[in-house]
Amino acid sequence: MTEVKKNNDVTGIVDFVKQEIIFGRMRPRERLIEEDLTEQFGVSRHAARGAMVELERMGIVTRRPNKGAVVRDFSVDEVEQIYDVRGLLQAEAISRIQMPASETFLSELQYIHDQYCSAYDRQELQEVCTINTTFHHRVWMESGNDLLVSLIDRVWTESLGVRCYGIGDPSLLSIARAEHEQMVDLLRDGAMDAFLELSFQHMQAPLEAYKRAHGGWTAARAVNF
Repeated sequence: MTEVKKNNDVTGIVDFVKQEIIFGRMRPRERLIEEDLTEQFGVSRHAARGAMVELERMGIVTRRPNKGAVVRDFSVDEVEQIYDVRGLLQAEAISRIQMPASETFLSELQYIHDQYCSAYDRQELQEVCTINTTFHHRVWMESGNDLLVSLIDRVWTESLGVRCYGIGDPSLLSIARAEHEQMVDLLRDGAMDAFLELSFQHMQAPLEAYKRAHGGWTAARAVNF
């Protein structure tokens, strides 16, 4: 089992489970056993149970009476709905960004992207994943609407099991890196329509990989920007 750093009880368990899902070490419907987590983290059952409650709140696990918690498994409709809403929310956030973007915003985003590239070059995939979230969150924050950002964060977390297909595929990861750089350039140029289109394209690649891995399906809806 993956080595664990014993940090804040609940937060440590939550972060651990998220990373296990991202890198495919925990699969849908896999059971999370409280006793194992208490032993692995050296925490109380109360802390382990609190982590399960938080993971359920985030939409990552499902808790069943007398059966414990399992990694959430998504139906085709659920995946389509999550990506439908995620696309709409992200498009709304992007539409609120000042164009051309401010130098402060661009400088911060470029710094995050440089960190991403450094982690990518070192093939520190866990760090790449963390910085990827930071990059996108910084973009959404520029909308100036904290509630909108929190809603995007929610569906972003719920799509964890789908997004992992973009981390585990080297070709998709390379494309994502290049698209991040394009995003910074488009923000600098003030190219709103091109930025919206690229953001949608960027979101779809892991989804298509997920579909292929699960036999494929025809999208019931399409998000139009």
